[in-house]
Amino acid sequence: MIIKNNQSPITNDQLLITNRKDETVENLPKNSTILVVDDNPVNLKVLGHTLNAAGYTVQMELNGLNVIQKVYDSSPNLILLDIMLPDISGFEICEQLQADPLTQGIPIIFMTALTDTMDKVKGFSLGAVDYITKPFQKEELLARVRTHLHLQKLITSLELQNQELRQLTQRNEDLENRVAERTAELKEALEKEKELSQLKSRFITMASHEFRTPLAIISSSSGILQKFSDRLSEERKQEHLQTIQSTIKHITQILDDVLMINRAEAEKIELHLEALDIIPFCRHLKEEIETSISEHKINFSLELGEEISNNSLIVQFDQKLLRQILTNILTNAIKYSPDHNVINFSLTQENNQIIFKISDRGLGIPEADQANLFAPFHRASNVGTISGTGLGLAIVKKCLDLHKGEISVDSRVGEGTTFTVRIPFLRR
Repeated sequence: MIIKNNQSPITNDQLLITNRKDETVENLPKNSTILVVDDNPVNLKVLGHTLNAAGYTVQMELNGLNVIQKVYDSSPNLILLDIMLPDISGFEICEQLQADPLTQGIPIIFMTALTDTMDKVKGFSLGAVDYITKPFQKEELLARVRTHLHLQKLITSLELQNQELRQLTQRNEDLENRVAERTAELKEALEKEKELSQLKSRFITMASHEFRTPLAIISSSSGILQKFSDRLSEERKQEHLQTIQSTIKHITQILDDVLMINRAEAEKIELHLEALDIIPFCRHLKEEIETSISEHKINFSLELGEEISNNSLIVQFDQKLLRQILTNILTNAIKYSPDHNVINFSLTQENNQIIFKISDRGLGIPEADQANLFAPFHRASNVGTISGTGLGLAIVKKCLDLHKGEISVDSRVGEGTTFTVRIPFLRR
């Protein structure tokens, strides 16, 4: 703890130090360097010993005015920054680092004995990724450091992939430009690839943000459960656990979508047809989605003709791919209909085709965006702050292509959207 206002420094009882390396060291990013900034030498010594024992390389700084230059010289992977420094505030240091493209990617965790919410809000607005309130325990300190180093490693990996993609695109451009001097078709193909690369770059930037935010939520809820479990009611504990579970589900879905679209583009997805009853399949999917939502209802209807008896229709389809198709469209209808809680979902047959229609009364899709609706990483211009990766409908299109199916959209801004999916009717 900072020695200010008659407060005592961090003691060994408050922050246990061992010479044994943490069991998770081997899973940490290699050669992780942490810069610790605190004007209290005792705090620096205790934090330095603790982080060194956990396998990190630690650099320490007492003087806040030296921090910016030290960051340039050492390029740390993470900064533990005291807010209350005598010569310059931690807020000012954070603001300067975030303003510089060379240092704005370094995660900053504030250390403070202050508990004022406005201070925390100010820190987050300036670009800090987390807070550690003094006095703190070794386990909490290492957990937060470990979380943000892993997140930074992920972001760095995504940025490297983006750089490699740009380099690959540039090589392709150099090669194809030589041919494009005489071939207009290749020039057009090159432009399309450049556009796709730009869209992928936008996605990587967006994904970096979407990973950072949920991981911070997980860290916060787990920290509260760890530190205050004995004081929380069972209801509050369950709320934090539910927050962690739903956030993990969100991250997992992003990763699953990226893997799915990559496999589809690499043509590694195969069609596995099975003879199954399509009616209970649709009903079960409807119920499954409804259990995960609270404010929307899905109305499922059948129009299969008199020849269909006992509500049964056995057809051949790939249930994994069809689940992807219908789930993505249904969840999109729910997501983009915040003010209308009824989604219509129908199953019909016509001209040897199974036809699914999913309608909502939500935001609608601008006409200018409809041409690129099924392109990877594309999102409509009117989605605002509604989160998403722009991969859902691209995955739908890939899965439908394998099924030799078709999809069409009828949408008007402010009125809603209807997706119509047609799959060849393969009856057993």
